[in-house]
Amino acid sequence: MKTDVLTTAERFRRYQRDLRAYRQRSLWRRSHKRFRRDLVVLPHLFLAQGQVQAADPCEPRDDVIKALRGQAVWTLDTAARLTCGFGFLTTQDLTGYMSHATFEWAARKGLIQPKKPSSISVTPTWSRPAMLIAHLTTESPPSTALDSGDLVVGWDRLMADVKGTIGWRPDVLTRLEDSYLQVVPRNLTHAR
Repeated sequence: MKTDVLTTAERFRRYQRDLRAYRQRSLWRRSHKRFRRDLVVLPHLFLAQGQVQAADPCEPRDDVIKALRGQAVWTLDTAARLTCGFGFLTTQDLTGYMSHATFEWAARKGLIQPKKPSSISVTPTWSRPAMLIAHLTTESPPSTALDSGDLVVGWDRLMADVKGTIGWRPDVLTRLEDSYLQVVPRNLTHAR
């Protein structure tokens, strides 16, 4: 039995080809009317239409997190990075729940630029700088405080946000589960 051995350059070309194909399929899928209709039905708590604002940070990522400590409840990749030390999104967006007042305060303090229309996905089909993507709410979801003082959502809410935002990803959830549950309780039934 003969096996083809690919060089590094050939493997990289195939990777680039597959990445372009994935981006095309993803962009087509997201532009379809049914995708938007399905988002209304699916439990996408974090990206709920009309409640999400995005802004480009003016300060380094860690400075924005520090300034919003105790005011923002982090979820998705940000919660994973703060809790486990690793994330699962390449853009390293800051994703969290916060009040309108907190979002406006961050803009006045010069931490973020004025808000701009947010995209429907935290997994962009093109390379872009990290953004602050905030679900603006009057009532924060149940959260727990880390030793650093940062607030993160519980495991159940993180699972719901992952499923509703990037789809059913058992690879991501399996990777996070052990590390996340060592720090954060499985069920948080009350807000901080």
